Amino acid sequence: MLKALSIETLKTKRTLVRQLIWVFPFLVAIVTFLLFAAAGYVAQSIINQWSCIWFPLFLALIIGLNDRHEKNSTEYKMILSSPNDLFSYELGRILHGSLQGLITSLVLVILVCVLSFVTVTSVSVSSIVLAILGLWLVNLWQVPLYTWISRLTNMYVTVLIAAIGVFIGIEINEYAWGKIWPFTWSEIFPISLIKIKINGLPIANTSGLSNNYWTIGAALVLFVILSYLGARSFRNQVKKND
Repeated sequence: MLKALSIETLKTKRTLVRQLIWVFPFLVAIVTFLLFAAAGYVAQSIINQWSCIWFPLFLALIIGLNDRHEKNSTEYKMILSSPNDLFSYELGRILHGSLQGLITSLVLVILVCVLSFVTVTSVSVSSIVLAILGLWLVNLWQVPLYTWISRLTNMYVTVLIAAIGVFIGIEINEYAWGKIWPFTWSEIFPISLIKIKINGLPIANTSGLSNNYWTIGAALVLFVILSYLGARSFRNQVKKND
């Protein structure tokens, strides 16, 4: 699995994927700053927008690009003809996507922390760090899902499914049963940390505000399940093609 991770990391060298990992959080921060600078809670708004829309779509895009690069270069022939265990190799690809999401999250952490010192914010640096890194964990389940979907279809289908999932999540997050939909976990997780609602409005009374840390545990369990199913699907798909 770790060998597959190192191989996948080398494949993205000098590609658009590497550039997006660093540039994307800058674009999100800049656009959100321009839109919400006058409101006075830029740091919280960046995290809110990141959680509701941009991070799930980024994961779908970056994993879709990983898959497209593989299909355009070898059509998975090098992987399928290698002596490596295909189940472990797919887990390595999932780990690679997870690492890419972590790097982007760390870049955003630095950007938002810097902005918190030059703009007015009501949340601490520790809350900012916990919110963004927690969002990485809460969205981790999407990595094996998008890796699986991209391999069976293409990047465009993957991004479309992510967009649909995000849209549905925004529509149903206010309902108690909406928490069943995993996409809502990313939206509700940072509320208690950044103290603004999903719609971007600040919360006046935060004394009785409960946290949603349970979403991290739920996301990790789903990540393990989808990683196993995706890796087994890859191995079984190869057997059917033989």
